[in-house]
Amino acid sequence: MVNLFKLKTEELKALVVYKEVLEEDKRFPKDFWTQERHQPKGIKVKSRILTRYCLENLAKIEPTGLSKYDLKEIKSIFIDKKLFGMVQTVFNHDVLAILKNAYPEEFRTRVLKEWMWSKHGLWHDDNLILEAVQDMVRREGIRRIEDIPNFDWKKRLLKYDIYNVLTYFNWSIFSLFNFVYPNKFHPTDFKYKTKWAASESLENAFYHMHKTFKKKRFTLDQIMMLGTADFRRLGLAGMLMALFESSTLRAKEYYLYKTLGNEENQKEITNEINNLIRKKRDDATFNRLKKAAVGKYIYNLHDNYTLYNYVKRHAKANNLSIDQFIAKYGFIYKSARKDAGEINKEDIWNLRKEGFTYVQIAEKLGSNPTTISEMCQKYFGGDPLIPRPIEKYITVQELMNKFHVDHKTIMKLVKDNSFENHTTIRFRYLKKSQIEPALRKYIKNSAQHKFMVTRYSQKLRMEN
Repeated sequence: MVNLFKLKTEELKALVVYKEVLEEDKRFPKDFWTQERHQPKGIKVKSRILTRYCLENLAKIEPTGLSKYDLKEIKSIFIDKKLFGMVQTVFNHDVLAILKNAYPEEFRTRVLKEWMWSKHGLWHDDNLILEAVQDMVRREGIRRIEDIPNFDWKKRLLKYDIYNVLTYFNWSIFSLFNFVYPNKFHPTDFKYKTKWAASESLENAFYHMHKTFKKKRFTLDQIMMLGTADFRRLGLAGMLMALFESSTLRAKEYYLYKTLGNEENQKEITNEINNLIRKKRDDATFNRLKKAAVGKYIYNLHDNYTLYNYVKRHAKANNLSIDQFIAKYGFIYKSARKDAGEINKEDIWNLRKEGFTYVQIAEKLGSNPTTISEMCQKYFGGDPLIPRPIEKYITVQELMNKFHVDHKTIMKLVKDNSFENHTTIRFRYLKKSQIEPALRKYIKNSAQHKFMVTRYSQKLRMEN
């Protein structure tokens, strides 16, 4: 709102005349507008103060709210408030010029912009078009240029009252954005549904495939392996049906060679696809064998029925034996059935008695732990370190369960009395005739053991 106490003398005089015109229904004095009519440059002071007073004090419109009104509405306000002489004589009905004269600072700082009243087609300046479109994009919160085609710009141009800018671009959204952001888009980017019957359909198809593959970061091998379901998932099913007879091979041919129906190119693509399928199958087989391998050896496939059937099936398909098929992938197959006849059982017995583990024995004899374990079970009834006859011996766990004595106590008695002590892979065996009498004597004479048993019994009774 205009503050009357901050006005200059010339402005106050002009306002006094204006108030008399309004209140007493008079006309402006003769030649009141003549000086400013012939003023070539600079701010027209009387026109400025009267314009601001009319809009802000009488019509109650702040400068930031002017863009809500079109120029015809603003002109009607001036005429209604007795300023037709200024509109006609000084500015020749150029309402935008009146506003720029009244609010020069607001236009300089771009609080007000010429294109805000674009409903009247004020697009003769390319810079205004650039500013208007970029301002619209910024206010929509778009930070990446490549995201622009994802929006419905007809609705947004109407929203920001600059829809008629399209008249300068033959109503083409693409042409508009190509002007603002040169060489960043393709015409089909702004089509919600591409027409595949047009003359440029094949070029559009190439562009769409390239854009989609690039967005998904597909390698050439991945593109080669795309099937019909993949094209459908990527939104290219309509293109595939309309232009390539639903053939992914023809689509790939055009994408890679820009030809259609060329037998040599199609044959080359087919061979490449077959090679990729073969490589994928080989990689899968190698990974499965690697999981089952110990170093470079694969032992006893018969214990792994899933892998054995897989290897047997693929070996037969390639006219290879199981050994040959596994060797093809850099592994050596060691079968317990074959190794068993080549290994002397006495060697196993002697090495085990020396304290070597099954793994160490297998390494020394060039076999595998499973073969060693099976031969021990077959010829010795189990681990050679198990004392015989087994019925005269007992494990530590069995003693703990039978006499309710802890492991530490049992091993202390064994050490103190130098009893027989046989350690195998899984168990420790003690001679019954030695350890059992010693445990009975300990239970009978040990006050600590009696105390612990009594305490445990009391705790059980309290819990029950």
